[in-house]
Amino acid sequence: MAVKIRNKIYFIVLIILVFSAAAYLIGFVSVIPANIDSIVYIVLILVAGVLIVNILSEVVEEKASRGNRQVGNTVVFVTRLAGYIVVIAVALSSFKIGITSVILGGGFIGVVVGLAAQASLSNFFSGIVLLFSRPFNIGDRITLSTWQYGLIAPSYPPKFFSQDFIVPGYTGVVEKMTLTFTTIRLDNNIPIKIPNSIVLQASIFLNNEEYRSVKVRYEIPSSINPESFINRTKSELKKLKFIKGTPEIFISETSFANKSTIFSVTALCKGKSEDLPRSEIIKNLMRISDSFGKK
Repeated sequence: MAVKIRNKIYFIVLIILVFSAAAYLIGFVSVIPANIDSIVYIVLILVAGVLIVNILSEVVEEKASRGNRQVGNTVVFVTRLAGYIVVIAVALSSFKIGITSVILGGGFIGVVVGLAAQASLSNFFSGIVLLFSRPFNIGDRITLSTWQYGLIAPSYPPKFFSQDFIVPGYTGVVEKMTLTFTTIRLDNNIPIKIPNSIVLQASIFLNNEEYRSVKVRYEIPSSINPESFINRTKSELKKLKFIKGTPEIFISETSFANKSTIFSVTALCKGKSEDLPRSEIIKNLMRISDSFGKK
């Protein structure tokens, strides 16, 4: 057993002993009036219980993180949820409150607490939904797009042959999911904690696919034979290691005014984004076009 985990277990035992001694002294010395001693007991139970649950969840997290990260995160989530429920149940039973009384009196208290902690409860229940629906896993690279966090997409001058679009969102790797927050480490290596209620409402782009479709439009002079250009381009692009299979190349339109032909190239490329594969494809198209022009 690791030293860190053993120390945490010793600390849990110490908490139990200290709070048990405090409860015994309160009842034995009778310093506190009898009409409020029950309140003191329930406070002691809640404080000790929350401390024990948090430390225990840290121990479970250290053990579970050695295997599957998603499973470990789920185990920690369930451990904390079940621990808090047990602590509340023990506190109520020590206060001699029956289940029927809790159900009858919980309506009004639930409304008050729900209105006072609406955001926190929303994050809590959203975390439970995310836990079981699993729109993404720990370690996934995602893009989170939501209207709550304003991001302005940069604008460029008009590009007639570009089909690019920019997703206004936060892109990074999911590191952790807790009861209230999801932690994402952005591509610039800065972690960001997003409330679970925001994550549940957001559009989530999964960037885990090994290959992605890259589209490029390119214009060449109409003096170049299109069949020769297509055959040569397919042969050259197939040599690129990041391209899977044979690219699809066809004429998308012609311009009689500019005496040019516009080709569309679609290739299945390996990579986390379209930028680098598109750059390499365009460089090859430029080189092929120049070679035909020289001939």
